[in-house]
Amino acid sequence: MSSQFSKIFYSYSRIFLSLTLTLILLFVVLGCTNFSASRSNTAPPILISAVNNGDGTFTIVTRAQNPELLFQGYRLYAGGTVNDSRNPPDLNFGVDCLRGFNQPIIPNLPTEYTISIDPSTNPPGPGIACKFQIALGSGTFVTVRSILLALSLNSASGGGSFSLSGPSNTIILP
Repeated sequence: MSSQFSKIFYSYSRIFLSLTLTLILLFVVLGCTNFSASRSNTAPPILISAVNNGDGTFTIVTRAQNPELLFQGYRLYAGGTVNDSRNPPDLNFGVDCLRGFNQPIIPNLPTEYTISIDPSTNPPGPGIACKFQIALGSGTFVTVRSILLALSLNSASGGGSFSLSGPSNTIILP
C-alpha cells in the first residue's frame, strides 16, 4: 500500500511541477511587457566644470545618470568649435574612457563623477572614475557621449553593437 501511495504521489508531484513550470513560462512570455524591439536610448552626461591642472592634463566634473544594465562607459569628442565636438564626421573618432578602479562607473542613479583628460599611460588616480588618454590644449571644445551595449535579437547577425547617446553639453577647456 505504501509503495502504491508513493508511486501516485510521485506522479502527481511531477504533474504539479510540470504545470507550475508551464505557468511560469507562459507568464514570462505573455505577461512580460518590459521589452522592446527598438534600441534603448541612454542619457548623455552633463559636464559641470573643467579645470586645467597646469601639466597638460584637465579634470572635468560631470553629472551622469546611467541606470541601464548594459551601460559601457563614455566617449569624448574634441574639436576647434562647438559644432566639431558635438557633431563629428564619424562617431567612432572619439576617445573611450579608461575606467578607474578606485571609483568605477556603474549603472546608477544621478551622481557626480570626476573624469580626467591625460595623455600619459598611467592608470586613473584615486577618485577619478574615467580617464580619456588624449593630449588636448586650452581652448579645445569637448563633448562626451554615453555608450550603451545594444543587443539585437531581430537582426540577421544577432549579437550586439554599441549605441551612443546624444551629445552632452559642450565645454571649452580653460
